[in-house]
Amino acid sequence: MPPSRPDTRKGTLPKLQPLEAKTLVDQVVDAIVEATATGVFLPGDRIVEAEVARSLDVSRVPVREALRILESQGIVVSSRYRGMRLMDVSVDRLEKILKVRTVLEKLAAEEVMAGLKDDPDLLAPLEDIVDRLHAALKREDSYGVARLDTEFHRTLCRLSGNDVLLHMWEPLARQLTIIFGLSTLQKDLTAIIEEHDELLARLKAGDVDAAIAQVQIHILDYARALDYEGLVSERRSARDK
Repeated sequence: MPPSRPDTRKGTLPKLQPLEAKTLVDQVVDAIVEATATGVFLPGDRIVEAEVARSLDVSRVPVREALRILESQGIVVSSRYRGMRLMDVSVDRLEKILKVRTVLEKLAAEEVMAGLKDDPDLLAPLEDIVDRLHAALKREDSYGVARLDTEFHRTLCRLSGNDVLLHMWEPLARQLTIIFGLSTLQKDLTAIIEEHDELLARLKAGDVDAAIAQVQIHILDYARALDYEGLVSERRSARDK
């Protein structure tokens, strides 16, 4: 049997469990990711547990646990002599992340479009996220755009109904939020929103080849045009003067 897909039609969702409040550790994780995505922390920076705890006005225990989580997701890297440092955004590392994303999301797009034959409303969650992206643009909320960018691509993978694909994509999520956040520091927010408008339009049009080609353009071609290393170097120079 084919994998089950979420039913997005109105009135068909079962009662969902209420959301739980985020733990202190989760809040510390989010704070570090946001600080990195908005350029407060920069890739390659040393992260000192005591300084983060003092800045957030929490004990070192939740910070230590948060850093362990971020290390498991590739956000921070621990070495014996250099301590805990934020992920690198070298051209080589970014290229590897983007290539993996492209393969996974091309497959997701293909499976989502196959699912449209049985469920014409399957793309409704993506339409909602694009609406929220436009709202974030009006607020000039660059980090909100970065978070919703990640959510758009997570939802694309989820709607494929392929849980293996989603589980392979998910460990990249926070790295992607940071990359998307850094991109908003050197790229017009309007252009970012327009890319998602175009990708959604290709999916809705039902042309598989065009949609898959647009995924590659959106993930690889546009990202390769940005100079992440130059951005980080420039901001570090300005900060350290």
